[in-house]
Amino acid sequence: MLDQLKSVLQEHKLKATNQRLTLLEYMMSHDTHPTAEMIHNDLPDISLATVYNTLEKFVNAKLVVVIEGISDGKRHYDAASHPHYHVINTQTNEIIDAANFDPAPLIKAAQAATGLQITEYRIDLYGIKPSAND
Repeated sequence: MLDQLKSVLQEHKLKATNQRLTLLEYMMSHDTHPTAEMIHNDLPDISLATVYNTLEKFVNAKLVVVIEGISDGKRHYDAASHPHYHVINTQTNEIIDAANFDPAPLIKAAQAATGLQITEYRIDLYGIKPSAND
């Protein structure tokens, strides 16, 4: 596993430091969409500043995505290891991974409407549980 993580960092032109390896392993093995503070609580040997700085490098390298718009006002992070979208319950702040649709028609429609070549995409949906009366 360690060699795989080193390769991933090298492919993204990031030096494979112990902290980066630890943080990348954490992100790839957790489906909890943690905040930097949550990660720091789980990995107290890594300073909070290093967690923030490393996450920013991972975001810039497209190893990690930021999920914003949660009512707790914090940035949540998710490993970009497989294509999926997020459904966010705005009442509970629960972030749910989903991958049950093909984005190809949406991408083709966006390209047709704008003339741009779509190089990446991110989809976040927000909702609430329906009331018993709905």
